[in-house]
Formats: sequence, structure tokens, C-alpha cells
Amino acid sequence: MKDRMMNNTGMKLLSVGIAVLIWLLVANTNDPVVSKKFSDIPVKVINDNVLTDKGYAYEIIEGDAVTITCRGKNSIVSILSASDFQAVADFSKLSKVDAVPIDVTVKKYEDQLELSLGNVNTMKISEEKITSTSVPVNVEISGDAAEGYAIGKATGTPNLVKVTGPENLLKNIKEIRAEVNVDNISEDVTTTAKPVLYDRNGEVVDSTQIEMDTSTISVSVEVWKTKDVKVHLEAAGSPAPGYQLVSFDYEPKTITVAAPDSVLKDLESVDLGTIDLDGRTETYESDFTITDHIQEDDVILVDENADIKVKASIEKIITRKMSFTQKDVAVKGTDKKVTFDKSNKYNMTIEGAPSIVNKLRIGDFEPWINLEGLEDGEHRVTVHVKEIEGVIVEQTARITVVVGE
Repeated sequence: MKDRMMNNTGMKLLSVGIAVLIWLLVANTNDPVVSKKFSDIPVKVINDNVLTDKGYAYEIIEGDAVTITCRGKNSIVSILSASDFQAVADFSKLSKVDAVPIDVTVKKYEDQLELSLGNVNTMKISEEKITSTSVPVNVEISGDAAEGYAIGKATGTPNLVKVTGPENLLKNIKEIRAEVNVDNISEDVTTTAKPVLYDRNGEVVDSTQIEMDTSTISVSVEVWKTKDVKVHLEAAGSPAPGYQLVSFDYEPKTITVAAPDSVLKDLESVDLGTIDLDGRTETYESDFTITDHIQEDDVILVDENADIKVKASIEKIITRKMSFTQKDVAVKGTDKKVTFDKSNKYNMTIEGAPSIVNKLRIGDFEPWINLEGLEDGEHRVTVHVKEIEGVIVEQTARITVVVGE
């Protein structure tokens, strides 16, 4: 029996095989092989100098991030995260159709895992010719100066910056902004700001592929004192024949401005010019921005959004007949007895805008007759009236009076 057991090699091998199978069955049951997806793994670009050295830039159309499937034992796969994988696009392998294969590796357990890419397994790019242009610099001010002061001029140096990058990006660039905070300052300052590119829509331009010939903008900010001054605005021209300018008004009549001391000390008013009413037949109303009409150099409006509101009332001229009696007429130039004719009503004709003439009463004209130097007897005299602005007296009455007994 002893010899049979010690010399039975086949039985021994069978026993070992069965043991291994049992072990594998137990191992796979306790630590099975699983698959797991990892998304949004960024793709690192290497050797892109194969393009840049030839004067080309590139834009990634597809493949800046990938999804991979990792297969391996649960005990390993479960402890992995996206940061454990590295995706690389080697531009030295760029194809003629502007595609670069993406290679993915895992930083640990490499020999125990299987990796496969999803639908996106290449990086697709578009090549752009690199060019240069000069972009203007505009200083952007944030914050407010101290009370009684305003920001005058803000100058950036240099005022033009040479930028180099993909032609497609550069053609949309409008300006470089240098942003400076001036909150509560009361004297001139000089500081530096980072240049930021903006497109024609006012959006920040991605500058990762763009080079500028300077990394800082030197900004000089002038601080000016403020002052309240009068606003001067006039109407010019005449309305169309048969129409009348009844009133002309505007607001505000005082504004706050800022200027250098040499200008501010002599500044008492701001002339905004004239409003042309020539040939108009209806009321004119308008709002306009004061800053667009300030003529003086080195003078700024503190409230940049302030508007002048203008109204010129224009009406069609009408004719009105007014009646009065001798009781309404004052006698001047004599102390003698004056007897009026038997007529009890006299007429006069006036012209003007309805809003004026329709409100008038005969007493507003203070009618009178002048009998100075007249001898006793019957006389025919003209009734005089007081002048009223905006009203034309077309015809006044002539009346008969008797002077003396």
C-alpha cells in the first residue's frame, strides 16, 4: 500500500489540478473580474512643436477628453479613479487628415489591467496659420474716486500691443483692456495692469495660444476736482409760417463736471449749443446725452449717464376778436370832461398761440386813449393797449370822444 501511494504520479498530478481549480473558483468568487468606465480623462498633447516650428497653431476639434473601459479584478478596479489614467496625443504621429491617435496608460497595476478606448480614440484638430497684429489698449476703470473728485484721464503705456497667434483667433480681437481699481483715490496714481484680450462681442479671448509682446500695461490715472456749473442751451431758427414757439425749456440746468485745476477755476457754465426749430410745425421733445455735446477740452461730466430733457412747445397761430366797453378804457393826458360816443362796444383783433390768447382778458391789455394836447370838441382817437409777449394786436378800435363841456 505504501509503495502504491508513493509511486502513483498520475494521482498526484490530478490532486494538484483539482486543488488549483478549487482555488481559482474560490478566488474568482471572492474577487471577480469586472469592467468599469472612466469618463472625461483629459488628453495631454506632446510634441506639438512639429506644427508650431513651421509657423502653425492648432485648434482641437475633438478628442480633448476621452472615456476608457478598464477590465480587471474588482479589488483593483474599485480603488482606481480617473486621475490614475493618462491619455496622450503625440503630434509626431499626426496624420494627413489632421488626426492624432490617443494612447492611454494606467499609472499602477498596469500588468493586471486591460484598457480600451471608447468611441473617441483620436484627437482631431484644425491647423491655423500663425500671424501677428497690433491691438489697441483701453484702460478700464473700476471703483469711484473720493468725494469731490472724479477720474479724469487714464492712459495706458504702451497704447498698442503686438499679439501673435492663430489667424482665426486674431481676426476677432477688438481690444486689450487694462483694468485698474481707483476706489476712494484723491490724487494722481501710476500702477500696472495685466493685459486681457477681448473680442468684438465684448467676450474674453482665450489667450493660451496667443503671445503678447508685453505682460504688463503701465497705467497713469489723473484725478480731477469736481464743480457744479450752469448749463446753457438755446433755441435757434423759427417755426414754419403760421406757427409760434410758445415756450422753450430744458432740465437739468446745473450739472457736475470735473476738470484740471487750471480749467476748473474759470469754468462757470457749459455751453451745449442750440436746438434747431426752423420750419417746425409741432412741439419738439428730445433727450440727448450731455457728454456728446460738451465742447470744452479736458472737461468731463461726473454722471456719464445724465441726459438733457428738452421741450419746445410749438402751436398753430389763431386769430381772436375781443370786445370791450368804455368802462374798460382809461383816459390819459387831460383833466377835462370826456364823453364817449353812444357806441357801447368796441372790438380788437389779436393773434397768437391758443394756449396764450385763449386765456387773455381785456383787462390784461389795459386799454387807454391819450388826449394830451387836444382842444375842446369832438375827436376820433385810437385805443392803445399794453404789449403782451407772444401776442400780436392786428387791429385796435378807433373811437369818437368829446373833450370839454
